[in-house]
Amino acid sequence: MSTQTSNTATQNLNRFIGEQFVATTNQQDRTANAKDFLDAQFPLTNGSHQDVGSYVVYYTHLLAFLKDGTQCGLQNPCQFVALTGHKSEPTSVVLKNNDTHVEICFDRQGEMGSTDQANIEDIQVAIPIKNLPTPYKQWISLIHTGCQPIEGNCKVFTAKDGSDYALHLR
Repeated sequence: MSTQTSNTATQNLNRFIGEQFVATTNQQDRTANAKDFLDAQFPLTNGSHQDVGSYVVYYTHLLAFLKDGTQCGLQNPCQFVALTGHKSEPTSVVLKNNDTHVEICFDRQGEMGSTDQANIEDIQVAIPIKNLPTPYKQWISLIHTGCQPIEGNCKVFTAKDGSDYALHLR
């Protein structure tokens, strides 16, 4: 991918986030917008992330089980790159589109996860920090408004092949 294409994609993502999330104060709207973001950036082969009841990892693929009983995967299976927790009940999954990482966090007892049909507690996007060399990124929440910066130098996940998958923070 060319640098110009990557910069344009990052600018479009930042504009989308500003329009859809920052200005939205209603929690249900923020969650719906976050799932619309998933549909736009990480579309499913069938249905919408709005209709997902649970996500599981089957070998190296992310499967979405819809509330109508059907299941599907991502249109581009390579977008699923890592997870935390067990494959049958992950605590988070990491998706990647171009250079942008998105973490979907699950928590059945969480403030948002306890009321969401897929138990999604948060959806976080890793945004590259300007004026710093890659790979440094800042994670922002699409659902929670009062998130604190993440401590430490990196988040470590399990890649779909079983190796470590680290994302550097600043």
